[in-house]
Amino acid sequence: MTTEQHTEILTELRAIRAALEAKPRPAQATTTASTGTPNSLPPPAVEILNAGEVQIHFGKNTGTPLSSLTDKQLLWYGADRPEQLKQDGTPFAPREADVLLKNACRTLWHQRKSGAPIVLAAQPLDDGEQVPF
Repeated sequence: MTTEQHTEILTELRAIRAALEAKPRPAQATTTASTGTPNSLPPPAVEILNAGEVQIHFGKNTGTPLSSLTDKQLLWYGADRPEQLKQDGTPFAPREADVLLKNACRTLWHQRKSGAPIVLAAQPLDDGEQVPF
């Protein structure tokens, strides 16, 4: 590389830098779509009694009570989902089973995080006579 080539490249780079600094930058997007699992759930719209006994009604965990799920699974099932739209662009009404599952997940999540007693599905009653060893 000759000195003349070096000078031309340096001059061009300086012109590019000046043009970039003079151009106003677009504002950064303040909201970004999250594709991962949330770290927490909002409170339930309706608190569900015996939320741990509610069973999942779809997918690979069909029939599994919520009390046997991990926190990560509860976060997934209790998260908000995008509305499904009809062909005319209006949203479908949420199914009763979906609303129940979401509220039960959120109820159980907050019970676990607050330390409140959790009623597990098919939990044997402790009459004080049974010794676990």
